[in-house]
Amino acid sequence: MGQLQNVDEHLNCYVYDNNKDPIIQVFDLKKDEIFLTIGNYNQIIFLLKGQIVYSYGEYVNNDFEENTFLLFPHGFKCAMKIKEDSRIIVVNLLKINFCNHFSLEMLYKLNGKIKLDSSHFALQTHEIINEFLNNLIKTVNDGLKCAYLHELKQKELLYYLRAYYSKKDLFSFFAPILSDDIVFSELIHKNIDKIKTISELADIVNYSVSGFKKRFVKIFGVSPYHWIIKEKAKKIYYEINCTQKSFKEISIEFNFSSSAHFDKFCKKEFGMSPGTIRNSTKLNSVINF
Repeated sequence: MGQLQNVDEHLNCYVYDNNKDPIIQVFDLKKDEIFLTIGNYNQIIFLLKGQIVYSYGEYVNNDFEENTFLLFPHGFKCAMKIKEDSRIIVVNLLKINFCNHFSLEMLYKLNGKIKLDSSHFALQTHEIINEFLNNLIKTVNDGLKCAYLHELKQKELLYYLRAYYSKKDLFSFFAPILSDDIVFSELIHKNIDKIKTISELADIVNYSVSGFKKRFVKIFGVSPYHWIIKEKAKKIYYEINCTQKSFKEISIEFNFSSSAHFDKFCKKEFGMSPGTIRNSTKLNSVINF
């Protein structure tokens, strides 16, 4: 492995990628370890070797296959149980643009033409992607973590996805974040946990409440109220299944007025009480956090 030159200059550079959310990270994980990730960006996670079972949102105890990669949308917590020693690469997507001639909005136009699997969609790593990732690991291990370089590498990765994968595969992979107005939908996802009312969310995106509701329905296909409830339900389901938090703690975290209100919400959204959800998951779970 090559030796990095001018080390002090790299380490002291203001664009050195040493913040709390580096663009690219490499993790070597040991068997039985629990790996948790909370994305402040949309993330692509590659499993280069090993065996992992993961849970996020409504997806509980899914196999993460070796030499595949997954997209985790902004703001979602993901818990991974390491079944065999594993190596993963996490890439934070600062901006998603495949090239100057192809965008996520263009990919969205395939909506309705492709039938989506209900499961979380993974892609196999192409040989070009494998070579790209192996070289990336070498530079990261050498200590070359320049944020400017990593931003270029993120763009390079997206270009390879555009070049070596079908539009059908890309549509299925990026489906959780697709819309005909990515800027609008990204603002919604980034601010959804910071607001208490729909009017607050409308203010953030500079719309009147009535204009916001119309725009929201056009982009997401449902009213803001129903979308917020469903997103809240996904996060609650994760907290019940993948943490040891008490139901009272979860209830307070999600601003329920009482335990009875929380219980009623779970029965309406999931068809069972929080206790039943947690117990049934434990009985059938490979992961027991």
